[in-house]
Amino acid sequence: MQSNKKDLAFKKLLEFQYPELFKKAMTFKQYQQEYMSRNKDNPLKYGNNENLIEWGSDLIDFYFNDFFTFQDLPNKDHKTFTSYSDIRKQKQLILSEKNLADAALQLGLKDEMLVSINVNSDLKNNPKIQSQAIKALIGAQYFDKKKDLNYLRKLLITLYQDLIKKQLDESISLPKQDNFKGEFKEFMDKHQEYHYKLNFQELKNKFDQNQPIYEYELVINDVLPIKRNGEQKKAVEKQVFKDALQLLKTDQFKQLLEDSIKNSSVIIQQSGISESKIESQIHNNLQFVHQLGQLERSLQQNEQINEKEDFGRLVESFLMKF
Repeated sequence: MQSNKKDLAFKKLLEFQYPELFKKAMTFKQYQQEYMSRNKDNPLKYGNNENLIEWGSDLIDFYFNDFFTFQDLPNKDHKTFTSYSDIRKQKQLILSEKNLADAALQLGLKDEMLVSINVNSDLKNNPKIQSQAIKALIGAQYFDKKKDLNYLRKLLITLYQDLIKKQLDESISLPKQDNFKGEFKEFMDKHQEYHYKLNFQELKNKFDQNQPIYEYELVINDVLPIKRNGEQKKAVEKQVFKDALQLLKTDQFKQLLEDSIKNSSVIIQQSGISESKIESQIHNNLQFVHQLGQLERSLQQNEQINEKEDFGRLVESFLMKF
C-alpha cells in the first residue's frame, strides 16, 4: 500500500499541463547540436534543457533547506538532527549525484532522455547525465506550475522522503565518528555565559628525549582549568575537549563555576588583587579547585573501570563529601 502511494506520487512529477516543457527538460544540448547539424532547416521546436538544469539545481537546494529546517521532515522518522551543522553535513550525501541518478531511473527518465542521436551512445547510462535529467525535470515543473513553490513542495515531498530515508538508513548503520572539539564549540556557542581559552605547550620527556609530551589546558571563564597531557597530540586535544564537555553538562560543575565567579568577585573587592592574579589566588586557596580535581579524577576512573557507568552518580558521590 505504502509503495503504491509512493509510485503515484512519483508519477505526478511526470504530469505536465504543458507537455512541451517536459520534452524540453529531457532534451540535452549535445542532442540539439547533433540534430541541428543534420537538420539545419528543421530546428528543434523546444530547445534544450541547459537552463532548466540550473533552475532545478537551485530548487533542489532550496527545498532541501526548506524540508530540513522549516518542515522538520527527516526528524519525523530519524531522530538524528539537533543542530543546523548536522543538517548541512547531510546535504552532499543526500543530494549526491548517485542518489539523484537513482531517483531519475526510478522515475523512468532514462527512456525519455534525448542525449545523442547516436543510438549506440552510452551517455544515458552516465550518472551525471541522469542526475541532470531530474534537475531539469524539477526546473520544468516549477514553470509548469506557474512558479507556485507551495504546489511544487507537495510534488517533491515524496521524492525527498525517499532520498532522506535511503541515505539516513545507510548512515545510521555506520559507526559515528566522535568530534568532541566540534561538539564543545557548539555547546559554548549556545551558552554565551561561558567563554574559554585553550593553552598548548610542548614539554620535554624525561624518559625519551625524542618523544615530546604535549599538554593542553582548557580554561573556562578564566578560572576553571582542565589540563591533559600525553605523547599523542591529537589524542590529548580530543581528551581535553571530551572531558570539558562532559563536565560542563553536569549540574555540579555548573555550581562550581558559579561559586568560582562569586569568589573571584569577593577577592577583588576585599583585597584589591588585580584580575591577572585572581586565577593563581583561587587555585591556591579556594575549596572548589579541590572539588574540580575530584570531578576530573572521577571522570578518568569512570572511563578506566567501566565506560558505561553513569558519570553523574560518581560526581554526586564525591561532592557529598564537601
